[in-house]
Amino acid sequence: MQARLQRELSAILTSLLRPEEPCALVDFPLYPNVGDSAIWLGQRILLRAANVSVDYVCDAQSFSADDLRACVPTGTILITGGGNLGDLWPLHQQLREHIVRSFPQHRIIQLPQSLCFRHKGNLDRARRVFDSHPDLTLLLRDRDSLRTAREEFQTLSLLCPDAAFALTGPQLADSPDCDVLWLSRTDHESAAPAILTAQRSVQRVDWAEDHASDAHWQQDRDAALRARQSALAGDSAHVPRISALAAAYDTYAALQVARGYELLGRGQSVVTDRLHGHVLSLLLNLPHVVIPDRYGKVRALWETWTSSCPDARWADSPQAAVDLAATLAAVRRRTRVVEPEAL
Repeated sequence: MQARLQRELSAILTSLLRPEEPCALVDFPLYPNVGDSAIWLGQRILLRAANVSVDYVCDAQSFSADDLRACVPTGTILITGGGNLGDLWPLHQQLREHIVRSFPQHRIIQLPQSLCFRHKGNLDRARRVFDSHPDLTLLLRDRDSLRTAREEFQTLSLLCPDAAFALTGPQLADSPDCDVLWLSRTDHESAAPAILTAQRSVQRVDWAEDHASDAHWQQDRDAALRARQSALAGDSAHVPRISALAAAYDTYAALQVARGYELLGRGQSVVTDRLHGHVLSLLLNLPHVVIPDRYGKVRALWETWTSSCPDARWADSPQAAVDLAATLAAVRRRTRVVEPEAL
């Protein structure tokens, strides 16, 4: 499955990108969400494979329209993928609309996103902005988002897998801490009540809470953030400055993803309502159960791409998911015991 999704990602981006043109990659995820860091790293892998030179990068706080114009006077602006196309996370939608309004002469490609608008006024505003741009392409990572985009916007909208599928998962350490690791959202996208953690076999975590990481990891994270600050202090639009900033982003994202893999590896099996808890578990070949988030983006991706994956199951409630995950954990334990004897 992963190889197929990687081929689809590569084919779609290759058809849209022009390697000879300058390119910007905007809205780096400068926050402790492992999934968005996985998307960033996947995008970087895909762009390198397509021989695309990234001449400008930024996060939401460091964006400068003047610097972007200086670095990429013509060419393509890529907006980082994820789950913030809509009004669930206003800061990123505001940046997206600002870029689309401000750069009518550039090609703009929104990399794979889920789409969710809760309020008609926000959707109407986005429609006006998007439809006014002469060369905007939206990549949607599930069929529900694609259908909505095609119904609401005139711009070209295409189905494309999530960019994190470009990653390759590491080998799992054979030392889980618990039977079931429950990777549960703690923000407004969560649909599950914070229950079940009293069960001794269930360990609940959320990778947005990075304060739980070890001191060495935090030191490395802080060093990456200092490298970002140092790069931003350099001359605007200077090539070494952009290269240093991209390197700081890549380091920060790699640390976040490594932390995500380590968290998931604590369980014999995983229950999650996080989309990238599901994706990274697939990359690890880790048995897991997926449950709904509040706005349906996990189910939409599941139905579009991953429902046939042998390591994944769907459950409609946390209790059903934990029960199913406990069964998967027991099977995994038995498999680990039997394998050495079979050699």
